[in-house]
Amino acid sequence: MLNSNVEFRLTPQITSFSPTSGAVGTIVTITGVSLTQTTSVTFGGVKAASFTVNSDTQVMATVPTRAKTGKIGITTPGGTAASTTSFTVN
Repeated sequence: MLNSNVEFRLTPQITSFSPTSGAVGTIVTITGVSLTQTTSVTFGGVKAASFTVNSDTQVMATVPTRAKTGKIGITTPGGTAASTTSFTVN
């Protein structure tokens, strides 16, 4: 068995999200990998005030006031991930 005193952190990845558009207050389900330690979710660079980590592969976030159409971002201690497509704010 190998032991290390250095923490091993995985970089998060966003694979999809649903719905792909919505108004402020819409709950968006974000799917990916290494999402367990999510510390922040953004919509077009605007931080969501509310999000819930359901599992290592799923986070649910509420579209915040002043959200902008753009990529969804997730930050964890392992790094930051951005969606490949944009979320459209209606």
